[in-house]
Amino acid sequence: STQSTGMSSKEEEQLLSLLRENPEGVTDNLLKQKMKTTKDKLVALINKLLTAGKIDLKTQGSILIYQLKAGGPTTSAATKGMGQEEKIVYKIIEEAGNKGIWVKDIRFKSNLQLTQLNKVLKVLESKKTIKSVRPVNDSKKKVYMLFDTKPDSSLTGGAWYSESDFETEFVDILGRQTLTYLQRQRSHAEVTHSDPMAAQRNMMVDIKQVKNFISQLGISKVELEEEEVKQILESLVFDGFVCRTYTLGEGGKRMTFYRAIKHQPLTSGVSRVPCGVCPLTTQCTPGGLVSPSSCKYMKEWLEF
Repeated sequence: STQSTGMSSKEEEQLLSLLRENPEGVTDNLLKQKMKTTKDKLVALINKLLTAGKIDLKTQGSILIYQLKAGGPTTSAATKGMGQEEKIVYKIIEEAGNKGIWVKDIRFKSNLQLTQLNKVLKVLESKKTIKSVRPVNDSKKKVYMLFDTKPDSSLTGGAWYSESDFETEFVDILGRQTLTYLQRQRSHAEVTHSDPMAAQRNMMVDIKQVKNFISQLGISKVELEEEEVKQILESLVFDGFVCRTYTLGEGGKRMTFYRAIKHQPLTSGVSRVPCGVCPLTTQCTPGGLVSPSSCKYMKEWLEF
């Protein structure tokens, strides 16, 4: 009740009235100026109104903003029963999406001290409201995201990683199988079409077709995303085994197709650089989990 917080109903109505007059929201500092009361009593009242679902909270950088909640006293199930600090941290993490957010950034946006922030994070983790994820390219750090959120592949490495280890053999097998599939498509098109142009059209496949082929093989424990299939195809393009072509589809939309090259490419030092066939070149950084200095394939190539 209002009595238990040490605030009168008059002060509660004063706060709500202030928010009604400012539908875009009122900053934390302005609220302290307008409400002639102690900091502890104001915090208690804000917590009460947040829990009751009468007001909402958002952040703009490191600034806290309070708004009158649309639709009355209802509140989301996710934040129901949370204190003010927990709601602040939850909303910041929610806004970060599937790429997560560093503790340093949460601290900056929430204006919480590190010790207090760590307590809030532990509480939210124990409730399985949020979770921490360690990026494959920097396992010493961790980012936070909502518990049910699937991490972005830039954090996990996608299908190419298993418990932070790069699945070299798996990538090699997928590359060979994909090339075999494209070569069979080419052979079939050449046999069934006497017209060279018709044969070329029918030997081209798109990413979805290759994705379905890999799925039917059953060699991947997880279903590959189209972007991951594209990485395999692009590695074959860079290696000179596959050609990438573009056509215009419905509404003038550009469509990408791939076909096997009839003659195998001449192998030279430059064309066989490991980086040219590696699907993780964009994640390769000095000192990272995928790094030129620790790459055994680069070492073997240089020694050769």
